[in-house]
Amino acid sequence: MKWLLTYLTSSIGKKQVMGATGCCLVLFVLGHMIGNLQLLMLDPAAAQAAFNTYSHLLTKSKLLLYVAETGLVVLFGTHLYLAITLKLQNYKARGTARYVVEARKGRKQFPTFVMIWSGLAIAAFIVWHVLTLRNGVHYHYINPDVAGGIVVRDMWLTTVHFLGNPLFAAFYITIMLLLGFHMWHAISSAFQTMGINHQKWTPIIDKLAIIYCVVVACGFGITAAGTWAIINLDERSKAIIEQAKDPDYQSALEALSQKPLDEQKRLAKPISARPEKAKFIVERQSLIRGGEGPGFKGGDKRRPERPRPQQESAEPQNPEVEEGGEQ
Repeated sequence: MKWLLTYLTSSIGKKQVMGATGCCLVLFVLGHMIGNLQLLMLDPAAAQAAFNTYSHLLTKSKLLLYVAETGLVVLFGTHLYLAITLKLQNYKARGTARYVVEARKGRKQFPTFVMIWSGLAIAAFIVWHVLTLRNGVHYHYINPDVAGGIVVRDMWLTTVHFLGNPLFAAFYITIMLLLGFHMWHAISSAFQTMGINHQKWTPIIDKLAIIYCVVVACGFGITAAGTWAIINLDERSKAIIEQAKDPDYQSALEALSQKPLDEQKRLAKPISARPEKAKFIVERQSLIRGGEGPGFKGGDKRRPERPRPQQESAEPQNPEVEEGGEQ
C-alpha cells in the first residue's frame, strides 16, 4: 500500500489519475450527446415518447441510479480536485518567475491556456444543470408505449422548456463550445501522460481528438439550436406543449400516479388518445371504483335495490278485540 500512496501523491501519479478520470468523463459526454439527439425528431409526439422512454430507462432502478450518480460524482470530483491541485503546485513551484518565451508563441495551443478556466465554467454549469433538472417543474406524462403505460416524469417537456428560451439556448451552446476546447487539449494530453507518445501515432491521436471534440460540441450545439427551432416554429410542437402544461391534465395525471399500476396502465390508452379528457377519464374511473361494494357483483353497475318499507297490516292490532266481534 505504501507504493500506491507514493504513486498517488506524486506529480505523475496525479496527472495519470486525472487523465484516466477525464477519459471516463469524455465517454460519458459522448453517450449523453447521443441520447439528446432524440430531441431532433421531426415528429414532436414521437420525440416526446422516445426521450421519455430514454430518461425512464436511466432512472427506473433507484439502486443503479444512485450507483451511477455516485460514480460520476467521484470521477468528476477527483478530476476537478487534481486539476486545481496540480495548477496550484505549478504556481507554487514557479513562484514569481515566468517563462522567458511565451508559450502562446511556441508549440502549445490556445486550449492549454484556458483549461482550468473552462473546466471551472463547465463544473459550475453541470452543478446548475443537475439542480435545475432535479428541482425544476415536475411534469407528468403517460403513454401506453412508454414504461409499460404508467405515469412517468415528462423529461422531454422539462428539457424543451429550457431550450425554448433563446437566451438559455445560446448560453448552452457557448458552454458546449468551451467543453469542446477543454476536451481538445485534455484527450491528447491524457495519452501523453499515460506514456503513449510516439512520433507516428501522436499526430494521429491529436487529429482524432480534434474530430471527436468537434463532433461532440457540434452535436450538443445542433441539438440545442434545432430543439429551439422545432418547438418555437412548429405548430404541432406548440400544441403538444400547451396541452401537456394544461393544469387539468397535469392534476389528473398527478392523481392517477397515486393509483395502482394496473389502473394507470388501463387508462394510458384512452388518456393518450384524448389528453384533453384526462381529468374526466380519471374522475369517472374513481367514481366507478369508489362505488364498488356489496351491490356491485359480477361487474353489474346497476344501482342496488332499495329495501321496501313494511306494509301496514289490515288486521286490527288491538288485542282486546276478538276476531269478528265488537269492543
